[in-house]
Amino acid sequence: METYTLSALITIFSALFTFWLAYNVGMTRMKHKEPPYEVIKSKEVMIANRVHMNSVEASVVYLPLLWVATIFWPATIAGMVGTIWFLSRVCYVFGYLKDPKKRQIPFMIGFACIAITAILGLYGIVV
Repeated sequence: METYTLSALITIFSALFTFWLAYNVGMTRMKHKEPPYEVIKSKEVMIANRVHMNSVEASVVYLPLLWVATIFWPATIAGMVGTIWFLSRVCYVFGYLKDPKKRQIPFMIGFACIAITAILGLYGIVV
């Protein structure tokens, strides 16, 4: 049986990173004195919120695909693609927080990882 360590670590890091993003939204709201029940007025709060929600959306799509590929394909390959995906998300987040225009390249890398992982999983299931 193959080791699933790398995929498990990526899953844990993704969960912790997403939790940190939620914390960041709260801290940014406090900094700008915008309670969560009010409409977002600050651009900085809006960006922090979008970064968090985009990351949640990406994780919901990617993490199940990672585990399917991990189980039905060599786990080390799926884990390496997962590592690239996670690093692309980190670059996406910090690029977006700095300047929303700096998110395109990390987004495309992450999108490619989603496609690769889906193909690996499907191929592993079928073959």
